Order: sequence, then structure tokens, then C-alpha cells
Amino acid sequence: MPRKYDINFNSMIVYLNEKHSNIKTAQQFDIPLKTLEKWITAFNKDSRYFDSDYKTQAQIIDDLKKKIVSLKNETLYFWGCL
Repeated sequence: MPRKYDINFNSMIVYLNEKHSNIKTAQQFDIPLKTLEKWITAFNKDSRYFDSDYKTQAQIIDDLKKKIVSLKNETLYFWGCL
């Protein structure tokens, strides 16, 4: 079962990693190397990645799609179509 890491932990590790190699950091904190590399890549693409309220564009689009469906259902219910 995959381990879950706190977003603050991820952020701290990425910042600490700037002074060490990826392999050394992964070993020191018992993190799979691929996981650490994903965190670093995500951070390098967008430094807000570890912000607690950050959402990717895909997540924002998904949220908006869900909201549209919800509003359509509310409208249909209001007009007695459901």
C-alpha cells in the first residue's frame, strides 16, 4: 500500500534536497527515489505546487464540471423535470 506524505513534509524535503543528491535525500528520509523525483519535477514546474490551497488547472476544470452538473440537476429539480 502506498504511503501518504504530508504536503508540508514534501515541501521541506524538496527544499532540503537542493543541498544534496536525490539518492542521498531519498535514503536519508526513507522515501522512494521516484517519489522524490516526482515532487521535485512538480515543484520545478510550479513552485506553488506545495501550497495547501493550490489546484492544478485540471483540478479546477474538474471542480467546475462538477459544479455545472450540480447546477443543471438543481435547475431540473426546480422545474420538476427530475
